[in-house]
Amino acid sequence: MTIIHTPRPTIAAASTPVATIHKVTGNIIVVRSGEPSIAPARRLTERVATACAAVYVRVRWVSDVDRLEYLMADRSNSGFLVRRFGSTGDWTSPDVEAYANEDHLQRVIAATPGHVPGVSADALTVREFSTSAGPADVCIVDLDGSITVVECKLASNSERRRMVIGQVLDYASAICVEGESWFSQEWARQGGLDLRALGDSSLGQLGHNIEFGRVHLCLVVDRIDADLRRLVEYLNRITRDEIRVTALQLAYARHGNLEFLVPSAYGAELAAAKAKTAGAPRNTTTWTKESFLDAIGSDDDRRRAHSLFVLQESLDDSRGDHDDFWFGASPNGSIFFHPYGYRYPPMSLWINKSGELMTYGSWGYFRHIARHEGFAGLAELLGQDRLGPATGRRVSDLDIDAFWAAVLRCAVEIND
Repeated sequence: MTIIHTPRPTIAAASTPVATIHKVTGNIIVVRSGEPSIAPARRLTERVATACAAVYVRVRWVSDVDRLEYLMADRSNSGFLVRRFGSTGDWTSPDVEAYANEDHLQRVIAATPGHVPGVSADALTVREFSTSAGPADVCIVDLDGSITVVECKLASNSERRRMVIGQVLDYASAICVEGESWFSQEWARQGGLDLRALGDSSLGQLGHNIEFGRVHLCLVVDRIDADLRRLVEYLNRITRDEIRVTALQLAYARHGNLEFLVPSAYGAELAAAKAKTAGAPRNTTTWTKESFLDAIGSDDDRRRAHSLFVLQESLDDSRGDHDDFWFGASPNGSIFFHPYGYRYPPMSLWINKSGELMTYGSWGYFRHIARHEGFAGLAELLGQDRLGPATGRRVSDLDIDAFWAAVLRCAVEIND
């Protein structure tokens, strides 16, 4: 099934734009709508495309005297056909129906990052961003401090399915291991726009995203196939709820001086669904001390949390430049404690679904200090092993003074 999107010949100035199915011929549906708004036609084609499992095209308007009708064939063909608007002649193939090479695809993404799912049109980009694992095709920093690593592959590249997943994971892990200072220096060295333009809040969030390994992944191809969809679905299933894994198909053609780009994303809805299932909607707010205390289910736990906040804030000895706390997203995020202003926090507090105050040791969060021997005392107090996974422990089961003393010793040892 193919859907053709064409303009109406005339437009009533005061009328509301309406979309209609103008003609059905064989397996072709022609949809017409009025300019300047094509929203009604878009909605109609979306309904028809969904019903017929077809690919539809959104029209980009050109001059009144030089319009082209164009269509994108069904998924089995994945090609474009064009002709002059108003012509009754045959549909013909455009001059160019494919990217020249993967560099061409990279340039498109770097120039228009808004095509990447979850990324704004104003995001900052660097191509061939150098990491210890090799150059990432495109690295994107959005205005909120979020990071997306993009790997581009053409269907003609036999590595597309076998290696692209490993590559993008390797680049993301390298960014997290190297850290915020290295990232900023490398970004500037490769000609990226000054990250300080993001503002203090977003720049701080960028640092936390690197520190905590929150790097989104996007695989950009000229054609998504069943194998790539399966891989994206699996990665969304096994990765953390706040990590977005997507694939973007950017079909491309050029005819004369007009270029056609048809984006089709896969995985964004899966990433949103897992965040929703975990109770972490996309538009989240960060905890404050006040909102965190209010969310705790019992007065006793609230007093325990308040005591820990006071103990942290009463430390006069500053040995680093980190804030006392790092506040995660509510309602499911954690608050990490940074005694003495150290970079690496020994533990965090969070609230479980029953409203109970919980704590986690941090020996599994940060690659540079993963399972550091300095966690041994804290892990023992929590009844756990620093060489194993950290699990939640009710703060009500702990002696606050002994717990805090272990936290301070751990902070010194893991940051030494």
